[in-house]
Amino acid sequence: MNEQLILLFFIAIAGIATIWLYVFKARKQIEYKGDERWQLIQLKANNTANLAHSFLIVLIVVLPFFISMQTAITLQRVSIFALIYIGARNLIELIATFYFDQRL
Repeated sequence: MNEQLILLFFIAIAGIATIWLYVFKARKQIEYKGDERWQLIQLKANNTANLAHSFLIVLIVVLPFFISMQTAITLQRVSIFALIYIGARNLIELIATFYFDQRL
């Protein structure tokens, strides 16, 4: 039961981060009217998120060494981890977009 609550917590954070990212990007697109500054901010944030893929992939490779061998891996569990993975990438892109928007 504890593991399910932890997964639910991460899925909720992933969903909120994904929705917030798309709303924030749409609002800023209208505010900046798609000028070069906004394109630069999006490019840098996307590059940061793509670099985070390396870390997330290493985490996926290393994580099975810390999980009990008796744990069954089902298609449902794989899809949950895929949702969390996509949400983590969107969260990183959201934070990078905030950062570069304030910095530039």
